[in-house]
Amino acid sequence: MNSENGQFLEDGIKRYEEARDTINAFEKEMAKILDQAAKNRKDWRPLNEVKFGRQSFDRGSGQHGYWVGLTIKGKSRRGEKAVIDCGIWWKCAKVQSPIIYANYYFEPKRVMGFAWKNRGSNIRSFSAWQRTFLYLPLRKVADIKESLNSLLSALLKQLA
Repeated sequence: MNSENGQFLEDGIKRYEEARDTINAFEKEMAKILDQAAKNRKDWRPLNEVKFGRQSFDRGSGQHGYWVGLTIKGKSRRGEKAVIDCGIWWKCAKVQSPIIYANYYFEPKRVMGFAWKNRGSNIRSFSAWQRTFLYLPLRKVADIKESLNSLLSALLKQLA
């Protein structure tokens, strides 16, 4: 055993369960806030028949960072299925600080990789997995509702 890691590993054996429980509790609370922010949104135009999926968590190795996400489904005015993936993302490969994000999750195909034109807003974007992700830095919990609504409004305009 490497002597530099020895104490760290010894402490980890004693505190691992507590650390996992802490992460799980944190993720559940963040998911509740995210879910509530989305469900309290009043205007989903031009999206119809809005349904909320369950929350998702990255329980993997962190290869693409860590996130707490939510799926929102509906139909565009054209009758297309629309699936929105949104959430909070830490250690995203494109952005190192925590962000709140929104994107179309493979439907409708015509808007998945849209070109974001930032016209005076603070919203930023990046492309990955043939999708355009809109995002805002997340500095405090109190920003989640307003930031998510701004991102969803910008994303929904792409359906027009």
